[in-house]
Amino acid sequence: VETLASQKTTIELPDKSNITLNALTSIKYDEKDWFNNREIRLDGEAYFKVAKGKKFDVVTNDGLVTVVGTAFNVKQRKDYFEVKCFEGIVKVTSDSITRELLAGDTYKIINGKFTESRINQDKPFWTENMSVFESIPYIEILAELERQYNIEVTYKDANINRLFTGGFVHNNLENALISITQPMNLKFEINSSNDVMIYED
Repeated sequence: VETLASQKTTIELPDKSNITLNALTSIKYDEKDWFNNREIRLDGEAYFKVAKGKKFDVVTNDGLVTVVGTAFNVKQRKDYFEVKCFEGIVKVTSDSITRELLAGDTYKIINGKFTESRINQDKPFWTENMSVFESIPYIEILAELERQYNIEVTYKDANINRLFTGGFVHNNLENALISITQPMNLKFEINSSNDVMIYED
């Protein structure tokens, strides 16, 4: 199952578990052998509500997430691996770092650097058509904007490694751009239906 840019979808697995896929995400699983082997191969970002049962594995290029029955979000993009637990217990292993996450725990590796933090929402913001970030390199915010709006962002004289805290909506490009440029003292220009320039004032 895969989604395109600016598209989200929810699917139900044979055991009544639900997976909501964010934009530009794909999953693979074996429907025939599902009850013996609850394993999902994920590329992108997805929110899982897992029905209780045998072990449930989410396999990504950057790490393995194992649960029994719970709600959690996994984001795996280039140089970015993050797991947020919303309910139950999730076991995460990436490289040599293994953690057991309880509800509210976050496990994050960005550009090889590992951090842990806490959240207090009950599901990912993106399932409500909003992207929210806390101390994330600006380049990641631009990449997420491109995925959500199916646009191309170019930047001039903008420090894309600065950390950004904030968010943007998925249903109004101009509002989204104001939200991510004003706090960084940047300007934007929408050149055509899918080309945006971000630059320093």
